[in-house]
Amino acid sequence: MNRCSLVSWMAAPLLAVAATCAAQEAPSTLPAVQTIKPVPHPGLRTFPSTALVGVLRIDQVPNAQINGQPIRTTPGFRLFSADNKLIFAHTVLNQELRVAYVKEASTQWLLTAWILTPEELAHYAVKR
Repeated sequence: MNRCSLVSWMAAPLLAVAATCAAQEAPSTLPAVQTIKPVPHPGLRTFPSTALVGVLRIDQVPNAQINGQPIRTTPGFRLFSADNKLIFAHTVLNQELRVAYVKEASTQWLLTAWILTPEELAHYAVKR
């Protein structure tokens, strides 16, 4: 059976008429494109209310330390750089990073960490 060719043979004249009608009704000039201006970035990210601040050192994935205490990272551990981009944990092995972090509720393993900028570090150090 050749259903596709039959349908396309029947629909082709209808599509041609619809395209011609649409072209006649279209205005001769296009309206100006509205652009959305980005909101100025104040320099501080918002973190979950359960986030803590500390020093992270990744020894070898999945083993890490928070403030000198050993902790394990979850299989879905996410580490964000200071400009809020996702980075691989193995790229910062054995570096001491000032971070905001969240632990997984049931296992108390490290779930997410954000490397803090100097402005964020000053803000959250004063706040806590």
